Amino acid sequence: MKYVLQFLKIPEAGWSALSADEVHHRTIRLKRKNYFSKRWQAEFITNLVCPEEGKVLFNAVGRSQRALEDCFSVLSTGQKMAVEWFACDVHEPFMAAKKKHLPNAKICVDRFHLVQLLNKAFDVVRKAEFKKAESQFEKNMLLPTRRFVMVSREVKTPKEVKMLAKLRGLNESIHNAMLLVENFHATLECKTVGGFRKALVEWYQLVREAKLAPLRKFAKTIRNYRREIENYIQSRLTTAVSEGLNNKIKALKRAGGGYKTATYFRNKILQRCGYLNHRSIPT
Repeated sequence: MKYVLQFLKIPEAGWSALSADEVHHRTIRLKRKNYFSKRWQAEFITNLVCPEEGKVLFNAVGRSQRALEDCFSVLSTGQKMAVEWFACDVHEPFMAAKKKHLPNAKICVDRFHLVQLLNKAFDVVRKAEFKKAESQFEKNMLLPTRRFVMVSREVKTPKEVKMLAKLRGLNESIHNAMLLVENFHATLECKTVGGFRKALVEWYQLVREAKLAPLRKFAKTIRNYRREIENYIQSRLTTAVSEGLNNKIKALKRAGGGYKTATYFRNKILQRCGYLNHRSIPT
């Protein structure tokens, strides 16, 4: 680590926003002690990203609190104090590391990961209704290949609109679940914290009236991270830059045929997506 740091040319200026996300490195096969032990284990690299620069500042092995704290170690005290916003997914170890190293920063829960949790809750409802479906049309519309059409925010074709309207008339639970998904997206579009709180209270009431267990469970998650979501409403900061860099890193991994050791993979990430001087250190 010290060998790499001497070639890392990080700007001295501070940044108002940072984000963190993990990228998959490899999946290794474990020696099984018994039949019930894990057979495979995924390994990750945590990247600390500056959205303003679009660069990876530093990275570490794993996706734990210790990994993100190692990333924060390359920042000076002044740079840490200057950070006002910090974006991450709903991952407690990352939040704990932020609270320890970025005292002035507010955590912003990433919108994409919230919607991902919402879509998973909707999918649980879809699976349950698929098992109870009676008509062939209803079964066809509730197939896994159709789930993206039901939760998509993109403009649908007239044929899709007509089919979804027919499905809503046949299945009340799917109708209610789709309304909750659409209403939650509208809630996240609020421009002010006050408007968001008012819309969220109305959304909670709709969840209670719908009586759908998966979405009530999701509502509890929203209640636990309400302040972090309000920070997103204020800053509109997401991990979009981190996700874009992850796509670049995945392409880099495919081009290299994979990396056996995490050290070489980390150095290559810092070389292509960060501030590592590739002329001074072998990667």
